[in-house]
Amino acid sequence: MQRRTFMAGLAATAATGLPLGASGETFPTQSIKIYGGFGPGSSSDVVTRLMAPQLHQALGQPIVIDNIQGAAGNIAAAMVAKARPDGYTLLSATNSMLGTNPHLFPNSGVQLDSFVPIAPVTNIGLVVVAGPAAPAQTLEGVLEASRRGRVTYGTPGAGTPMHLIGEMLRERSKGDLSHIPYKGGSAMVTDLTSGQVAIGIVAYTPASGLIKAGQLKPLAVCGTSRLAALPNVPAVAEVVPGVTIGGWFALMAPAGTPDAICRQIASAVDKALAPPHIQAQLIEMGCDRLKGGPDAVRQLAKAEYDLSGDLIRRLNIRPV
Repeated sequence: MQRRTFMAGLAATAATGLPLGASGETFPTQSIKIYGGFGPGSSSDVVTRLMAPQLHQALGQPIVIDNIQGAAGNIAAAMVAKARPDGYTLLSATNSMLGTNPHLFPNSGVQLDSFVPIAPVTNIGLVVVAGPAAPAQTLEGVLEASRRGRVTYGTPGAGTPMHLIGEMLRERSKGDLSHIPYKGGSAMVTDLTSGQVAIGIVAYTPASGLIKAGQLKPLAVCGTSRLAALPNVPAVAEVVPGVTIGGWFALMAPAGTPDAICRQIASAVDKALAPPHIQAQLIEMGCDRLKGGPDAVRQLAKAEYDLSGDLIRRLNIRPV
């Protein structure tokens, strides 16, 4: 009787295309937890919370979001890497967690192969901005000024993608861009708006109010593509070819999570981000939708892992 019941359940699952969990039950049968490595208000956190109700609707189970801050996101990443690979524990993984941290924290136990990708979610708009002490109002002008004398630039910390972007700009422009690392973005933005540092590299979401108020002037969007929120602001790569690092995040699962479960969650992510009102909110936050499947995440992560590793080793960058 039990065998007939199990086989009937298996046949029903095959008919619907829904994967089975380890216990033979159709996935999901309980709430799904998504861990984030940064605080409330960070770009990845805001987007994850925006799509959570839609994921709930698509998957039929509650979505619980838990921010575990510390060690540049490594604490959250390590928790997910060690979790049971059953689809119920996921990571809102930024490019810094996947591409940069394995080089900065080699003993953390977290590497690229600690996870399997589910789907890319959005970019995280990173912007080079000028404060009142900036020597020019364009990125070209700032870099030209740095070839004549010292220009300071602030970032939320050593080893962050923002720092790596600044170092790539310094190397390619052959100017005197001097890095001022902060412990987080808030203190850096305060010094930037008060003229203590000339330019900064910031996440658009928390800085958008200051940008719209004219207190910070956007000079370039980090990466290879312009932001829908700032269509007239060039991408850094348009100004300085080869400076390709930007910001993005993807949903990841512990290594070993079944492909069928990953595909089901990926389909739910597509549905969650598809509604026009969600798209409009993403644009307002400076977080354009990233499309593609697991292979797109693998390619993004591997390219950034290699590029970041080269810079970190060559410049002997260490987290502060």
